[in-house]
Amino acid sequence: MKKKIVVVGIGNLLLGDEGFGIRVVEELRKLKLPENVEVHDGGTLGLQILNFLDNADFAIIVDVVKAKGKPGQLFVFEINDAKSKPMLSMHDLDLVKAVEIGKFAYNLPKKIVVVGVEPEKIEESLELSEGVRKAIPKAVSKVLELISSA
Repeated sequence: MKKKIVVVGIGNLLLGDEGFGIRVVEELRKLKLPENVEVHDGGTLGLQILNFLDNADFAIIVDVVKAKGKPGQLFVFEINDAKSKPMLSMHDLDLVKAVEIGKFAYNLPKKIVVVGVEPEKIEESLELSEGVRKAIPKAVSKVLELISSA
């Protein structure tokens, strides 16, 4: 039996670069992915995104992160390693804490990887900044690489 792999894009399309995770998911949905891969738009669901991760073997979260990098710079890290990194989710939901709490109520994957991008601007806008827009194909490639190596 193949591993159940889940990809969840998080973000808000109305706040400029904050829509990055959703835009990556939109691109992934245009591709023919293996049957064992589920792709979800987590929007601004908060803790409810844990429902997507329940009973998965491997999960990939796509989001914006504040990592003091250059706008459009990609970061890839395991959620368990995030405690030691100065990275913050741009949402009210602290993803690391949510996963820690969720372990008590959900059957979460042992490996959860975040593919994050440093935003340039989080403000009312339907447009991504140029650097973040250019990071979408790189993020899609990274997600596909992670899926194939899972």
